Amino acid sequence: MPGSSARPSSVVLPWLVRLRWVSLALMLGAAVAASRWWTVRLPWPPLLALMMAMAATNVALTLQLRARAPRRVLVGGVLLLDVGVITGLIALAGGPINPFGTVYLVSITIAAATLGLWWSAAVALASTIGFGLTFVRHRPLDFADPLVAGRVLSLHLWGMWVALAAAAGLIAYFVSRMSEALDERERALAEARSAAARSDRLAALLALGAGAAHELATPLNTISILAGEIGRVTADGSIAPADAVTEVATHAALVRDEVERCTRVLDQMTGRALALDGAAGPLTLDSLVEGLRHRLDPSSAGRLDVTVPVETVPVTIPAEPLRQVLLSLLRNAFDASAPSQRVALEVTRPGGRTRFTVVDTGTGMRADVAARAGDPFFTTKPGSGNLGLGLFLARAFADQIGGRLELESRVGVGTTVTLDLPTF
Repeated sequence: MPGSSARPSSVVLPWLVRLRWVSLALMLGAAVAASRWWTVRLPWPPLLALMMAMAATNVALTLQLRARAPRRVLVGGVLLLDVGVITGLIALAGGPINPFGTVYLVSITIAAATLGLWWSAAVALASTIGFGLTFVRHRPLDFADPLVAGRVLSLHLWGMWVALAAAAGLIAYFVSRMSEALDERERALAEARSAAARSDRLAALLALGAGAAHELATPLNTISILAGEIGRVTADGSIAPADAVTEVATHAALVRDEVERCTRVLDQMTGRALALDGAAGPLTLDSLVEGLRHRLDPSSAGRLDVTVPVETVPVTIPAEPLRQVLLSLLRNAFDASAPSQRVALEVTRPGGRTRFTVVDTGTGMRADVAARAGDPFFTTKPGSGNLGLGLFLARAFADQIGGRLELESRVGVGTTVTLDLPTF
């Protein structure tokens, strides 16, 4: 909606309070000067009543600032009140002949600079109507000195000059000081955001380290036990050499499995799927698929069905991060499937984008589980050495390059993960 990008009221209102005190002092000074030097007879009781009303609202605004943060409607209401006060003062002191009609511009400028289109339009309309009403009803100027009354035109011109100088000074003062206050506020907010970002990164790092330590503790403990068993077998002379070799080979195979488990944990912890340092480069989809097959274990690679476009035009995309993301999605699909079930990877090129769809016919997930599947450290495979970061890193990778990741899953039917990416 127009005008929604308004300046913060908590910054504007303190300066508006100061400006109103200055305006009150100038209006009182102008009234005294007109009465003393130009011998104008003014209706002091109603004039002072209007000024006192303005002073009372300023005191109330000061108390409001100390109590709680002001709202924009309060600033707009104050400016409309000021328009009414200015209209009353002009009507009591000559009406349209009063040169201080330019003071309306101060309220209009403040509204335009701080409250946006709709409030500034409302204040401008109120000012126009208010000044127009002084044409219909006002108190004519009454001069005590007939000689001064004969020089009304000259006095009016001098009054216009004084009014213009006062309005220009008020506008320049307010806008410049408010801009400085807003700049200071923006600097403070930027520093606060930077501090919060650093705190979030530190918290994420600590959480990641704690999760990795927890997941690495079990395989490292197993490796330690197996190493002790290998040492015991090789030192025990009563065991037949052939039996010793078989037992050592069995333990070594278990050690290798645990090392691979540690490697998977470290791969997720380092967040290779987000390693966007490498620039995007041309990549053929056939070579991408072949690279994925080589990185999968032989059993999984044999169960993978791939569909790629016929054209061989390379796509420009961050290659290594994409491989890591797809490898993680494929491993998730194989983990959710039975050994006899196959997993499909379909690559399409709709509308100049590149879309990867991974489909499994495994166990599937309930809706509440699927909703949390992209959360960091949430895993449906406890005890597998999985940190629950695969989908989280995949979605983060997609977000960073302007893509998106979608997941659909039904219990007993399977899961479909779609990675839609732009090509550069």
